[in-house]
Amino acid sequence: MRRLVVNADDLGYDPEIDRGILEGHARGIVTSATAMVDTPFSEAALRAAPGSLGVGLHLVLDPGAAPAGAEMEIVRQLARFEALRGSPPTHLDGHKHAHAAPGVLEAVLRVAAPLRLPVRALDATMRATLRRAGIPTADHFLGDAAARPAWTEEALLAAIDSLAEGVTEIMAHPGHRPAVARTSFGAEREVELAALLSLRVRAHLDANRVRLCTYASLGGPGRPS
Repeated sequence: MRRLVVNADDLGYDPEIDRGILEGHARGIVTSATAMVDTPFSEAALRAAPGSLGVGLHLVLDPGAAPAGAEMEIVRQLARFEALRGSPPTHLDGHKHAHAAPGVLEAVLRVAAPLRLPVRALDATMRATLRRAGIPTADHFLGDAAARPAWTEEALLAAIDSLAEGVTEIMAHPGHRPAVARTSFGAEREVELAALLSLRVRAHLDANRVRLCTYASLGGPGRPS
């Protein structure tokens, strides 16, 4: 069976980005999002996200942080997420992949392992490290934030054709042009959103018998593993 988590990063970053992410879920193939918890828009975004959208924590961390300091910050952000959302996150990842930096990853392991909280793995080595610690993660990962945009309709169609057995996460950055956030990744978000709303893409998933899912299907806090 091939299953696909389509995760929209940066929920809570900007109201227009948030609007696009929620549109991508309501009308497209976005099944999951990861939310920042310390922006002026975090609370509204987490309260607006419907229960059908799997929502994880998008950790904002210093990739050069020492493990002890990173661990304290991860615990703080987890607590704030739960306070705003009213439930634990479905999984963890990091803004600009900060969670994969060596010192930070050590802290992630310490926090996520006792909770069996799923974590995004970027490659086979990271996946093996997480699984040795008993942390659930997807079998495959697709996404490149350096590509501008990473996902067009044609790129998504090709990715669907190449999906391997198991659970794959596609990392995407859909949205409308940011109204407040200062980011060079603006217009590209609308291209990605259009691709995720594409009826051709939806039909291609159905034709290839790919099942959409969230990280909750991997287990985690309060969920069967």
